[in-house]
Amino acid sequence: MNKFSANFSRWKKERGRVLRRVMWPFSKFFIFLCKRLSLNSIYRLGSSIGRATYYMAFSHRKIALDSLSVAFPEVSLKRRKKIARDFSVIMVQSFLEVIHFASNYSLFNNIEIEGREFLNKALEKNQGVIALSAHFGNFPLISLKLAREGYKINVVVRPMRDGDVEDYAQDLRTKAGVNTIYSLPRGQCVANMIKSLRNNEIVIIHMDQNFGTTGVWVKFFGRLAATPVGPVVLALRTNAPILPMFIIREGIGKHRLKILPELKLDYFPERGKTILINTIKITKLIEEWVKRYPELWGWIHKRWKSRPSEEVIKEKFRIQTDEIDEELLSIEGYVKDLR
Repeated sequence: MNKFSANFSRWKKERGRVLRRVMWPFSKFFIFLCKRLSLNSIYRLGSSIGRATYYMAFSHRKIALDSLSVAFPEVSLKRRKKIARDFSVIMVQSFLEVIHFASNYSLFNNIEIEGREFLNKALEKNQGVIALSAHFGNFPLISLKLAREGYKINVVVRPMRDGDVEDYAQDLRTKAGVNTIYSLPRGQCVANMIKSLRNNEIVIIHMDQNFGTTGVWVKFFGRLAATPVGPVVLALRTNAPILPMFIIREGIGKHRLKILPELKLDYFPERGKTILINTIKITKLIEEWVKRYPELWGWIHKRWKSRPSEEVIKEKFRIQTDEIDEELLSIEGYVKDLR
């Protein structure tokens, strides 16, 4: 890294730190406001802020439109802009809505659970449950709703850069009965997940973001993306069943949590192949849900940012190849009803 790049990097970090310090008082004001406004008012406020954010946050809008061009190249630019704008609105509304729900617990009755029987059946195995989800819809409501229903919930999260916001979010989860497992340090994260599963608890893992230089590279909307293998490795290690879960908004303050049947793993003599094939299956499942409800997914995340190195390309079962694609077609149940 040359001197200019190093100085620019330091400037960006310092700018981010200052912005976070300035924004926290505004965040506290919105938290105060969301606890007292009606749900309709929150949705209107979120719509206004979300639209303004779409037009003013140039860099995030560009990331969203670039991501949409990868996922939906056949869709018109006008349609992609609408999806990005709708996502911006839904993202802000969801943030405000979580604060409001956390202060008005009766509103959790407006979240319907579909597929509860699959979760209860999985817990009967007494091996815990790996709840597989994505940054899709108002995903924080999944853990809050299940905790309200009496389930023992753990959610794996990345620590936020803004310590004040992170402290607030953790406090909100704790008060709701949700245990936080931080993704870093990684060894401690793994130990905490295994401990929770052995206590027959639910561990929620979001598996739809760029995973840097580790994990495997599998196709997401046709382009290789660095993908975590945690849920698959954890299931192989603990025998805990994997249950996909997604939440969909059906109206103002009304959501449906869809719990899908246990994801059956495919096993191969090579452990690396077992991990890769099942990670592909999970990624394909998430892709199908994003295709169905594109405005609910986080397009401002740089999902395809990392690229595999020459060393990774040479490794076996680290990348989804054409040969693997052909083999997937022969796996019974790979193409199935993803409801």
